[in-house]
Amino acid sequence: MRGPRGRLVLGLFVLGLGIVPAAAALTAATGDPERGEPLYRRHCAVCHGAAGQGDGPNASFLDDDQPRDLTDPRYMGGRRDEQLFRVIAEGGQAIQGSRFMPPWGRTLLPSQIWDLVAFIRALSAPARASPPPTGGPSAGAVLASELGCAACHRIGGLERVAVGPDLRAERSRVQRAWLVDFLRAPRAIRPAGYRPLWRSRMPDFRLSEEEAAALAEYLMSRPEREEKGPDSPPPPGEVERGRDLFRRHACRACHSREGAGGRAGPDLSTIAGRLKPAWTLRFLENPQAVDPLSPMPHLGMGGDDARAITSYLFDGGPPPPEPAPDPGAASRGEALFRSLGCGGCHDDARHEPVGPDLSGTGDKLKAEWLSQFLRRPDRVRPWLTARMPDFRLSDDEARILLGFLGGLRDPAAAGLPERLRFRDVPPEANVHAGRRLASREFLSCASCHLGEDQPEGAPEEWAPDLRISGRRLQPDWIVRWLHDPRRLAPGTKMPTYFSDAASGPEDILDGDEERQILALRDYILSLGATGGAPGKAPPGH
Repeated sequence: MRGPRGRLVLGLFVLGLGIVPAAAALTAATGDPERGEPLYRRHCAVCHGAAGQGDGPNASFLDDDQPRDLTDPRYMGGRRDEQLFRVIAEGGQAIQGSRFMPPWGRTLLPSQIWDLVAFIRALSAPARASPPPTGGPSAGAVLASELGCAACHRIGGLERVAVGPDLRAERSRVQRAWLVDFLRAPRAIRPAGYRPLWRSRMPDFRLSEEEAAALAEYLMSRPEREEKGPDSPPPPGEVERGRDLFRRHACRACHSREGAGGRAGPDLSTIAGRLKPAWTLRFLENPQAVDPLSPMPHLGMGGDDARAITSYLFDGGPPPPEPAPDPGAASRGEALFRSLGCGGCHDDARHEPVGPDLSGTGDKLKAEWLSQFLRRPDRVRPWLTARMPDFRLSDDEARILLGFLGGLRDPAAAGLPERLRFRDVPPEANVHAGRRLASREFLSCASCHLGEDQPEGAPEEWAPDLRISGRRLQPDWIVRWLHDPRRLAPGTKMPTYFSDAASGPEDILDGDEERQILALRDYILSLGATGGAPGKAPPGH
């Protein structure tokens, strides 16, 4: 153990020597380490680290009470299962250990604590020979899952995961002005993440002020329940008592306030501008009753103590009441909530994917364009009301995600014969023939696509910009797409111009459909040589 209290402190699992619980429930239990792992990741890893080595992101804020390395077989070998159970259930202060170790006995069932014990034992078990590869998910698939990509896209067999909190109680939980500001400029609230140590984050949808206000109105229009809480200034001495309770419960182990404290939970310095006192009081009384997935421990404090801590956090009295939601704005906000796919990350049962199928991305998109798009997403399909959000990816995250998406292939796509493969530079004769084919005299591609001419109709109804297609799309995929667009994208509005050997115009390239497809491909690629930059939307977008 590190630090001057090292002989007494185990960090998160503080263990007293020779302590054996007397409760009959502790005398015989068999935990399951597989069930214990997700519990460990949610409640323990933020201090002890994902691998149990005492290096979690919150560890450096725990002063001298640094978390124990749970992979140390010598240390863990001297601790009985009953000791581990007790310190998890009752907390560090129950055995005169670390004040930063909270009691989990009100948060977890006894069987879950035994599962945790089993998982901790597995962390310190002797290393075994590396097992053969099992075909598990790649680093890119894990990142895509944690970011919530499958909420908007079909990506092979990747399953949708609700990576964000339930938003049905926003009216009782947050301040309207804060919510509008957050929607326009998302930032991390919980440094360790809503799902601890996941890389999920609230993305930036580049909302206008009007859109953010409408979305906030919708979220504020659906109260889960009416809260009853402090509605008057606290009585004399209550703020000071709340400050003392805040210290006694070691809240600063996870929360910072006024520049000091941990980083496992939200910074409480600005809580009065974000949350409402009544919701905060109820959450302090029983976090899991408010959010079953909350990693905050149930500390068992009564209503009076919860009220005192709330008074301390909201020193200065409750905020003024907010006006009732605007039904018209709320209706517009609901439509926006659906079209942006918000329910995919926030567990809305009615959610449907709103983005394109990415299962064949490796066949379709060029790596250079995709890399730029992941860092600076922009509109590609104007008719979609959804928009690709900005996840503020790091260079490493973008590289991992690019490798994953670039490896997604269409298993039903046979390799093109050599005569159809793209060489290097499109022959000028082919480009000229493709331009004729695309003209309004023949296929009239400009009716939908922006290329050398402007499409008809409203810009939001246009098809993807052909000027970026040469930089965005793989040449061989363009050939497959022109041959059979409905196989690659069932339900697409793109017509099938080459359904059989007699479908192409007879007076271009002798009516040879195969040569016509290649000519269209070469014309599209030629547009990319002088067109807009990757990801740049057409004028007016």
